[in-house]
Amino acid sequence: MNKPLLNGLILAGGSSSRMGVDKSTIRYAEKPQYVHLSNLLMPFCSTVFISGRTIPGSTIPVLTDTFEVAGPLNGILTAFHQQPAAAWLTVPVDMPNIDATLIATLVAGRNPEKSATCFYDSTGKQPEPLVTIWEPVAGKQLLDYYNKGGKSPREFLLNNPVQVLTVPDPTYLVNINTPEDLEQFRKTLQRNKPCK
Repeated sequence: MNKPLLNGLILAGGSSSRMGVDKSTIRYAEKPQYVHLSNLLMPFCSTVFISGRTIPGSTIPVLTDTFEVAGPLNGILTAFHQQPAAAWLTVPVDMPNIDATLIATLVAGRNPEKSATCFYDSTGKQPEPLVTIWEPVAGKQLLDYYNKGGKSPREFLLNNPVQVLTVPDPTYLVNINTPEDLEQFRKTLQRNKPCK
């Protein structure tokens, strides 16, 4: 079966109110997180977009949220509204451990005959909706779900035919939402650095 064109979508539409700064611009390594994620996605995707907001100085094309719903569902619906024939690989800006190995695992496990391909979350019991490939068929299904009052991408995945993969390591899905989370994450990185 031919796989539809795959675009990348960096989910950056949240207000970052708990963090106090735009989470997409935090530097976990050498580059702001949105740049790091774009670089990770480019080898796997036709085009990479940012969902939700224009970032000063960024040249990555932006998809401004167009639906009346808070959260990542807005970004995913907006992406399908713009390019309904494409599949969309979504990644959130607040999971700093996402790397090329995780993206490659997701792409290799992709099942275009399902609505989506995702990982089990860090509990190993439920689908993780934000690191997911959404096939074109999901566009109409998500719109129907939204029109019936649905708001949760996880709930959608639980109630539709999806391919769910085991994440190589649950720490890939750690998310950073507060200054305390960020401080703890950086301390952990420091402790795990190899000695010279």
